[in-house]
Amino acid sequence: MGISEVGIQFWPWYDLPTVVDHARQALKRFEFDQIWMCDEFQYEDTLTILTAMANSLDVSLGTMVAFPWRNPLELAQRFAAIAKLLPKGRHIAAGIGAGGAVQEQVIAEKTNPVAVIEEAVRMLRGLLRGESVPLGEFPNLAGRFRYNTKSRAKLYFPPVEPVPVILAAGGPKTSRLAGRLADGIILTQIHPRTSATALAMGLFDGAVEDTELGKKERGGEPFKTIYNLHLSVSADGRRAREWAKRNTSYGLATYLVMYPQWLRIADLDMAEVAWIREAYVEGKGVEEAAARVSDQMLEKAGFIFAGTPDDCLRQIERVVPDLRKHPFDQLVIGVPLGPDIPEALDLISREVLPPLLRMLKREGPVGATGA
Repeated sequence: MGISEVGIQFWPWYDLPTVVDHARQALKRFEFDQIWMCDEFQYEDTLTILTAMANSLDVSLGTMVAFPWRNPLELAQRFAAIAKLLPKGRHIAAGIGAGGAVQEQVIAEKTNPVAVIEEAVRMLRGLLRGESVPLGEFPNLAGRFRYNTKSRAKLYFPPVEPVPVILAAGGPKTSRLAGRLADGIILTQIHPRTSATALAMGLFDGAVEDTELGKKERGGEPFKTIYNLHLSVSADGRRAREWAKRNTSYGLATYLVMYPQWLRIADLDMAEVAWIREAYVEGKGVEEAAARVSDQMLEKAGFIFAGTPDDCLRQIERVVPDLRKHPFDQLVIGVPLGPDIPEALDLISREVLPPLLRMLKREGPVGATGA
């Protein structure tokens, strides 16, 4: 598998000081190469959290992911500014994705069309490279954000160090788009084509093949492949599994609209998935949506490895042969991590990551910091 970097992902389900403290605790326990933040409406602002981290932590940062319901002009400004705060040798990555059910609570659009995502990637890459971009070349974004299509835009203070634009993908169109245009791809376990279930069924190979097809249309620029492996771990295995239902509900509700065929392949009951989605669309929130996820659905979806550390390792071990077939540059330990974040960070760093990385044969030293 050749993993050379390990990252960790946080969700803004806690206030800003708490999230920054969780990141600080994570770095004391394990030498993570990068900290990633989910971006959601209604919670703490992710880019403000990343600014606070840039000012206080010695680590690379990134969004996993922001989405084109945020104006790419503004996103480019903020990424460029944060990049200047980072310690030498560190960088920030602009992770971009389509968005999903959590955003649908407040946005009257099911998902961002591929055309919008493509324009967002092109605009971000151009602006973050210091280019002057013609706004008329982004008609979908112009309609959404009322750009002056007769004008151009540029950053007067572009980042000194590169800010890679990484696309979260999995479907055929977005995977090819990532390979063709982005600086890398995020393949996440919370996707019915790249989940643990998809790995066991051979669907994952298709996402990798589509990415490679897209890469044939690009130049020789560097390209990073990231896998986001999602955990919910606790000494109380039952509590960890219940907590995992939050993000599982989000994935099921999102992909019912986007890729129902892959949910059916996983033998998921479509009526039950529609009931979960209804909780988001009607604004009842993640707590109600999670309460509608059965134990059977949690297991069948394969979006999150959940339970005690031993439970998680047994689940992961079943898909290791499939994961090792693919060359990933970075493994990210993804949300929700666990119902008690400090406990989860301790268990992940001491009991999960060292054996996991040995299974995957990480390049370089493996182990917790001992803090």
